[in-house]
Amino acid sequence: MAACACRHQSATGDGAKTFVLLLAAVLGAMREGSPRRAARALPAFERRVLERAVARGLRPHLRSAFPAGGPGEELEAAALEALLEAYLRGRLGPGERRAVTLLGCELCARCGARRPPALRLLCGRFAQLHAAAAGLPLARSRVLPGVLLRRDFAAYCPAGGRLRAVLVTRCLRPVLTGPGVECAVRSERQHRAALRWCGGRTEAVMEHLRSGGVRLLLSGVKQHEEVIFYAKLHGVSVVECLSSEEVALISEIAGISPYDPAGDSVQGEIAEAAVVTFCQPLLLGSQRYVHIGFSSAGAFQPHCLVLCAPVDAINEQHAATLHGAFTMLLQLFRAVDQECGAEGESQNSASGVGSGYSPATETRVVTESIACGSSQVSEHQLGACRGETAAQSSDLALQESERPDGTPPASAPGPHSKELSVCTDGADSAGTHKLPALCECPDGMNESHRRQQAVCSHRNYCTAVASTATLCEHLGVGKGPEKAGYGVTQSCPSSILEAGSVLPVGGYFEILLHYYIQHYAKQVQQSAVTVISNVVADALLSIPKALYGTERNGFTKFYLETTEALRKNQPLPVNEKGLESVYCKYQLVTSVLHCVTELLNIDLIIGVKRPLQKTEDKDSDDDF
Repeated sequence: MAACACRHQSATGDGAKTFVLLLAAVLGAMREGSPRRAARALPAFERRVLERAVARGLRPHLRSAFPAGGPGEELEAAALEALLEAYLRGRLGPGERRAVTLLGCELCARCGARRPPALRLLCGRFAQLHAAAAGLPLARSRVLPGVLLRRDFAAYCPAGGRLRAVLVTRCLRPVLTGPGVECAVRSERQHRAALRWCGGRTEAVMEHLRSGGVRLLLSGVKQHEEVIFYAKLHGVSVVECLSSEEVALISEIAGISPYDPAGDSVQGEIAEAAVVTFCQPLLLGSQRYVHIGFSSAGAFQPHCLVLCAPVDAINEQHAATLHGAFTMLLQLFRAVDQECGAEGESQNSASGVGSGYSPATETRVVTESIACGSSQVSEHQLGACRGETAAQSSDLALQESERPDGTPPASAPGPHSKELSVCTDGADSAGTHKLPALCECPDGMNESHRRQQAVCSHRNYCTAVASTATLCEHLGVGKGPEKAGYGVTQSCPSSILEAGSVLPVGGYFEILLHYYIQHYAKQVQQSAVTVISNVVADALLSIPKALYGTERNGFTKFYLETTEALRKNQPLPVNEKGLESVYCKYQLVTSVLHCVTELLNIDLIIGVKRPLQKTEDKDSDDDF
């Protein structure tokens, strides 16, 4: 359970406490009954009830954090502030929350992190893009242009204006021998000559850098004292012993690779050089930094955050909270996709439309066609059909477990069925269209016959896909609640959740999902799935109950007002200004369900006895 919660926290940056609440509620409701049966019903519940509740029920209530359009658009400033304000509410006190929210908004705006590429870099390199100063009030925190390197200058030569900088990952002074190579020195004179050659080579490298306009040398290793000497002599500043993370950050921001003077000639052009607008030392408390302004080569505009607090622990808390907030914001640009075939399966199994049609038949048609003509079909299509086949197998197993006599359902196709009957609007007198029989590829066939069969298989695959699309349109896949009820739309939704979907904070997601899970669970004929639907729907209410636990009748009032608005198709009674990511909430529910599945599949826990580990008490009276 701890591992599942930590994985969810690291992936979405949010939901560790909510994960525990929801998991406890689900497991508590499953205390009675068959664990194996519940574990088999959970995947079917996700496909047939949960996905439909989110894709059709929640969709009309969702707002978008990208008012101009798709996920490539810039995150709206007001939505960014509302998301950060709500995220920090449960992590920081009221006196700190507003200030940290404004710092996060300012950092995102200056770095260009309202778009996915820059926000992704900010999340991945946040440890190198912020610094902490203890002993100062939070109001002294600032967003500074450029990057702060946690080092001091090994050689500092002030220079104004724009200058060039190179990045190196090895010592610029040549060595007499390499690893595994022996150097035979026969006399002291020969040794001095070799050292003079090394010194001359070092001076030549520094002269070449200075002639190329390089005034700053950034090194990932410690440079020799001769390199520092000649750098000062030629007016080149040196920053050495950079960490591998700082080297990677500079390479990513400036778009350069480490410079390496190759061969015996150092007269080549210095192509791998970054443009620096300023370079100066900076003192934060007792820590010295190198403050460098880089010209960006991408969407990210280099800026860094300086956090101030009375003690280091508060700075660490603020930094961890902001990092989690940026991780949560990055999930806004993600969508939850769904396949039209899977949605059509749910609709058909729930409403029973289309006599003689079974989703397993459709899966078998596409799978056999691909198996017959694998050279004509991509591996992606094959993987998708394999996933659908596995899903159908679990559904059939669940159906068989609910039938005590083991008889197959009436709508299940025979094991040797070769035709697919699909109900259409414009059909023949029988009201059905029949696909041609699938070609088979027995062993021992000649090459020409194999080619004909491959072409036949590819055509059959295209026919099956086209029939599947027609079936989705006829079955009304994409139903959603309308003003007059739950009408039918003639398009198959491309995703369960669109990128940028948000809802008001304060338990609205849980109430809405609870309401629509109960609605769509009534259309499922399998009793095990219905039971699981009621368990999950009731468990979702534990989250708003915890939110409104301090108010007298707060949850009851909120629940009744929200459900009454849903029944009357009225706008939700929103009193909060904050927003939360629906993608993170949906991932929370699915993560909890997967954790429950793993727990229910455990047969036995075996206790292992091992000797107690001896711990030495290293504390003494002097430590106190």
